[in-house]
Amino acid sequence: MDSLSRDDRDKHLITRGNVDGLVSAAVFLSKHPLSRVSFVTSPRAGAVELSKDRTSREIYLVDIALVPDVLRAAEGCRETQMVHAIDHHPSSALEELKGVKVVEEGMSAAGVLFHHLEGSPHLKKLVAIADQMEYCETQLLHDMLRKHGMQKMDEEAKVLDFSWRLDIEDDEFRLAAARNLADGSWPSQVPSIKRRYIQVVNERRWPKAVARVKAGLEIKGDVAILACRDKNRSLYGFGTRALVDVAYRRGCKYAMMLHERKDTCCVSLRGMKREGLDVGNFVEGFTAVHGMEGGGHPTAAGARIPVMMEHRFMDEFVSASFTR
Repeated sequence: MDSLSRDDRDKHLITRGNVDGLVSAAVFLSKHPLSRVSFVTSPRAGAVELSKDRTSREIYLVDIALVPDVLRAAEGCRETQMVHAIDHHPSSALEELKGVKVVEEGMSAAGVLFHHLEGSPHLKKLVAIADQMEYCETQLLHDMLRKHGMQKMDEEAKVLDFSWRLDIEDDEFRLAAARNLADGSWPSQVPSIKRRYIQVVNERRWPKAVARVKAGLEIKGDVAILACRDKNRSLYGFGTRALVDVAYRRGCKYAMMLHERKDTCCVSLRGMKREGLDVGNFVEGFTAVHGMEGGGHPTAAGARIPVMMEHRFMDEFVSASFTR
């Protein structure tokens, strides 16, 4: 009867669709198995999901940057609804949110949620995978590395990360995977996850993605830039991960990916060093002056800008990165 409680049915998790988001969903579902889960690709998409929810009493925004769209959606929530912002990056807009705010740097968003919900110990290895994928040197990760070994942790992180990239729009798979992982299974122990991982490996998607990044990469200062102007030029689901991998090996501090779509350019930015330029603040400042939208965290951000502003965006970011 407890599993059918009103509390479970009245909770809604909104998070990202990457490894950190999948583990966050597993942690959440372990605690609230009948809750609603929405995976989104951007803060703007998170704002849309938030604005559509008129029934949940508690809504958890996990790893969702508090861009203006999200804050407006939160303001539009009913008085009976409580919004929880759970994140691993600070935000200048955090104080503007009316609700519960929990931010802990130095760990994955899944790690923050795990500690906030006082998650079950059997999920520690999954949270450690999220920490590992987010480049967070946590005590939990070190404990799991000692217990299970570096090779096992690396293999399981790769299995989970490759699996969701087979079809990046398949949220049904994400939800099913998170439900299976909620019992503490390793990713490789979940048949649907392992099947998709094997398919990605057999199709050599990762080496193909890396090769395409290398072929189109342009380096300006500390910034690795990949302009994807051909709509058919796929990175096989790996997107910025492949770009960041190549950029890091080339000694760059930042990675920028640009996608032109008619009159609009979609930009993704990543910072590989926490002490560098706050890419979220840069994007917010640029879009506030030049229209459209954008925002994010100190090490990850995105924006939509007019195509005519693309070169100005690149030049101003490269120039700003030189000062840090």
